[in-house]
Amino acid sequence: MSVDDIVLVIISGLGVVHGLFLAIFLWTYRKGNRLSNILLGLLLLVLSFRVGKSVFLEFTPDLDVKFIFAGLGTIMAIGPLFYLFAKSCINKSFVVSRKYLLQFIPSILGVCFGLWLEDHHMESIPLVFFAALFFSYYLHFIIYIFITYKLVKEHKAKGLNIEVYELLMLFVYGLSAIWVVYVLNLFDETVPYIVGPVLYSVVAYVISFIVISKDYISKIDQTKYKTTTISDEQSRQLYSRVLELVENEKQYQNPELTLKSMSKDLNVTTQTLSMVINQRSGKNFNSFINYYRIEESKQLLHSKAFKNHTMAAIAFEVGFNSISSFNTAFKKQTGKTPVAFKDS
Repeated sequence: MSVDDIVLVIISGLGVVHGLFLAIFLWTYRKGNRLSNILLGLLLLVLSFRVGKSVFLEFTPDLDVKFIFAGLGTIMAIGPLFYLFAKSCINKSFVVSRKYLLQFIPSILGVCFGLWLEDHHMESIPLVFFAALFFSYYLHFIIYIFITYKLVKEHKAKGLNIEVYELLMLFVYGLSAIWVVYVLNLFDETVPYIVGPVLYSVVAYVISFIVISKDYISKIDQTKYKTTTISDEQSRQLYSRVLELVENEKQYQNPELTLKSMSKDLNVTTQTLSMVINQRSGKNFNSFINYYRIEESKQLLHSKAFKNHTMAAIAFEVGFNSISSFNTAFKKQTGKTPVAFKDS
C-alpha cells in the first residue's frame, strides 16, 4: 500500500470513528431533546457503517459480497432516520409510532438481500437487476432528503426556531454532498471511489465543529414549551401585538422592559410569550428586544443631532442600562464596535 493510500485510509477511517464516537456521545448526552439525540446517533451509526464499507471495498479487493450489499442496504435507512430526526426537532412532542417504523422495511429487505447473496449469484442474476437495485437505493436516499428539505422549509415559514432550522439545513447540505459523490462513483470512473469516504470525513468534522461551536444540540429542548398549547392563529395574533408594542410604541427604549412585564401587558404567561417570540422571530426575548435597540442606535450614530453625544448617552437613549451590554450586543449584531461603526 502506497503512502497516498495510507493517508486516504487514515482520513476516511477517522471520519468513521468520529461518527461512532459522536453516536455514543449523543446516546449518553442528557441535555436537549432526548429523542433527537437518539435518532441522530442512529443516523451517524448507519452512515459510519456505510462509509466504513466503502473504505474496506476500496482497499480490500476480495471483500465478501455479503458485506458489500448489506452495506448498500443500509442506505435506505439514512433517509427515514434523517426525516424522523427533523420531525423530532420541529415538533417537541413527536413520538416515533408504528407507522413511522414501517419506513425502515425497505432497508431491512435490502440488508437481508445482501446477507442472502452469494458469489455465484453475481453471475446468475442479470446485470440489469443490480443496476435497478443501485438506482432504487440512491433514489430512495435523495427523495427523503428532498421531503425533509420541504418539511424544514415549510416549518420555517411557520416560525421554526432559527437555530433548529440552521442545524437541519446543515444536514441537508452535508447528506446531499455525500449523495452526489457516491452517485458520481456509479457513472464516472474518473471520480475515485475513496472520494466518498473522504468527503464524509470532511462533512462530519465541519458539521461537528459548527454544531459544537453554536451549541445546537442542547438548544433542541424537548420540554421547553411542553405544557404550552396555542394555535397557529393565536400565535400570529399575539406576535402582531408584540410588534405593535415594540415597533410602534417603541417599548424597547424602556430599560426596565422584561419578559415578565411585557407578558403582563399582553395578559399572557411568560412561557407563552417566550415561545411565540422564539418561534416567530427565531430569537429569544433579550435578543429580540436588543435587535430593535441596536437598529435605532445605528441610526443615531449617523445622525447629526446625536453627533456630540457620548456612546453611553446613545446606549441609554435606545434602552440599554449599561455601556458594556450595549457594546456586547452591538458587536454581536453588526460585527463591529459602536465606535468602529460610527467611524465607518
